[in-house]
Amino acid sequence: MNTSGIFPPEEFLRRAQQVEFAMERAGIDALIAYSVKNQPGPVAYLSGYEPCLGLHDVAFFGVVPGRRPSRTLLTNAFWDRPQERAWADEVLITGDFGAKLIGLLPGSVRRIGIAGYRFFPAPVYAALRSAFPEARIEDATGLLMEIARVKSPEEIEVIRRCATITDAGGRAFLEGVREGAGEREIQAGVERSMMLAGADGLVYFPQVYSGPQVAFGIGFSEDRILVRGEQAQVDCGAHYGGYRGDLSRVTTVGPPSSEVRAIMETTAGMYEAMLHTVRAGVPIADVARENVMEPYLYGSPSHTPGFVGHGIGCWYHELPEIHPGEKGVLQAGMVIVLEPILVRPGFGGAKIEDAVLVTDQGAERLSGLEIRTW
Repeated sequence: MNTSGIFPPEEFLRRAQQVEFAMERAGIDALIAYSVKNQPGPVAYLSGYEPCLGLHDVAFFGVVPGRRPSRTLLTNAFWDRPQERAWADEVLITGDFGAKLIGLLPGSVRRIGIAGYRFFPAPVYAALRSAFPEARIEDATGLLMEIARVKSPEEIEVIRRCATITDAGGRAFLEGVREGAGEREIQAGVERSMMLAGADGLVYFPQVYSGPQVAFGIGFSEDRILVRGEQAQVDCGAHYGGYRGDLSRVTTVGPPSSEVRAIMETTAGMYEAMLHTVRAGVPIADVARENVMEPYLYGSPSHTPGFVGHGIGCWYHELPEIHPGEKGVLQAGMVIVLEPILVRPGFGGAKIEDAVLVTDQGAERLSGLEIRTW
């Protein structure tokens, strides 16, 4: 068992115990976590390690209570020093994931939970189904994410660091916005600043876009030069210690028009209203009640209507999702991203986003970057 890394072994032991208890309550005999570049989180949460490259490299983590070894990491990223970086009883370097996972499970297994189910490789699933035709294979992503909702003090400190690194990218964006600057030039500054600030990598390709694209709420850099009077938007996140950052800011090249200023001020007001509402014990839905601008809220097939935020941690998008229909209450130790986005094609838009820690006293902003940047 390796104990290197930014967390003490007691942190992962705590997680393992919580997972095994949850498995017992759910009647799950074995849990298999799966992570790949576009689905990070499950393996990092359990082991402290995930592959970095993302082109071919993947990782699985098996939890089989009562077996020896009971916690096993499997990956094909032989070059990435997983033996030194993972908290596990055993680390297997392999590309034959189906056969190796089958070898970890007892012949008597009846229920197999998969965390990362939506992206789980079909060949590996087929191998498990063939080897255990009587077993029930089910989605256990929610089981693991429920455990991860509330962060330990050690996790919170890592997330603080991640937010500080991400701030460096946001600051570089604000310093780079000027008449005549190019979107790609600004984006390069955002990436460079986060890496120099200590990022292990980038959560996603930083988005820097300007002009009419801001009114759509999402976009990527193009060979476009910023023009005086128009808007510019950034969305970026640093990856540090297995945890994710997420930050968005909007500004203008010179003074904004009255219409654009109104959109940005309204979005800032929504963020502040949400921030004021956040406190342990508050219904999650109450954080999303500021919907007077609902016709202009950004909508996506990936999110529930009324979406204005989400949890964050080892996964980029964790529980809870913040929208008017969400059940449950906020708990001290949760880290959530407040993310109001208003879009009005033909006029302008604004996205203001960063992570806050839920406490008994209220919300603690983890970003030190100002909200009104125009």
